Amino acid sequence: MKINKFAIAIFAATVLFSSCKKSPDTTSPDETTPTSNSLYSVWVTTAAGSSYLLTADNLMKDTLLTPNNNQGIDITSHLPAAFYAIYAYAYEGKYYLSNDGTRFSQFEVVNSKSWKETNNYAFPGNFYLGKVLKDISTKDEMVMTKTAGTTNKVKNVLEQPIYFMNINNMTINKTIGIEIPMITFNPKTPEGKDHNPYIVPTSFTQRGDKLFVGHKYRSNETRKDIIDTAYMYVCDYPSLANGKIIKDGRGGFAAGHWEVQTLTFTDDNNDLYIVTKKTDAATYGLLRIKAGQTTFDPDYFFDLKDYNVFSNNISQVQKLGDGKVYISPFVVDPANKKIVADLRILVGGGESKTTMNFMENGKLYDVFKTDESKWYVYEYDPAKNSVKRGAEIDPGITQVYHLNKLK
Repeated sequence: MKINKFAIAIFAATVLFSSCKKSPDTTSPDETTPTSNSLYSVWVTTAAGSSYLLTADNLMKDTLLTPNNNQGIDITSHLPAAFYAIYAYAYEGKYYLSNDGTRFSQFEVVNSKSWKETNNYAFPGNFYLGKVLKDISTKDEMVMTKTAGTTNKVKNVLEQPIYFMNINNMTINKTIGIEIPMITFNPKTPEGKDHNPYIVPTSFTQRGDKLFVGHKYRSNETRKDIIDTAYMYVCDYPSLANGKIIKDGRGGFAAGHWEVQTLTFTDDNNDLYIVTKKTDAATYGLLRIKAGQTTFDPDYFFDLKDYNVFSNNISQVQKLGDGKVYISPFVVDPANKKIVADLRILVGGGESKTTMNFMENGKLYDVFKTDESKWYVYEYDPAKNSVKRGAEIDPGITQVYHLNKLK
């Protein structure tokens, strides 16, 4: 069913080791070791502007998750609410927060009643968490970028660092520097001013011996996206040699922005898909780079202009298995260019509201706000194409940001 409207570039040849120091340790030896009895958490905000983690040992239990009567963990002071969707990340049962841009913190839930900063790292300059490279990250090492690189106008490139962080002790194992060449482009605003464009990386995907970096161009004058063409930088990995820019104008720019949101994915055949978006309308499409190739597939484009994807959130693409992916609120079969299901219909009316959801035992867990303005956790089973309703969330909240697994 359709819902209408919906250098060349050079990588650092030598690995750069960080000399930055961590902030002073805030954990005293006699303090409680963080443990959590809960398996899951729901990150919410209220109309009063407060923010809470609501913990649960079973998201599918018929119960009410609420911050009232001290049932939630108050996290209001740690991060501005506007940043929850974009500069906070859950990884291996812990939370990572950019805070005020000077302190990158690791937090863990303590006995389901509070949370605690268990470690931190102070970058040498302003730092807000950018993309997390899930294809390269491991259980002990989170590979990530920061939101903004440095435009080197002499070399005419964007210099973007990628950090390999040991999450057990919050140290940087190594840093590599990517350099994305700027295209020759000097557009003007309607008032005749130079846009003075800059590059924003939108995705990083490692596939075999190649690294693919989606990026887009924004205006320093208007702070808006300005080119309806998908650009990707491709190079060898891990040598970072043989870099080149590929582009495709059938869709739009490679979607995404500074957030941890990632909108590229590989399927069971190792084909790489890129979500693209037009600059002046909420219209999306999928491009493909076939396995073993480093150019866009000229025979593939899945036009999603008639599907209002990401209409109420900036959720990441979630792979469901068996060739299917969740591009909120739709279950999509990209290889066959099919919409398998609209979860808004399966839940009986409502909108997906999370910016981060998760998979467990082959099932997707997400939060929907129903047409009756009630909030529920739903479990979607891709094998049966069916949903089950789980816990209700206090109707007094205004937004659900993360739905995360702690254990």
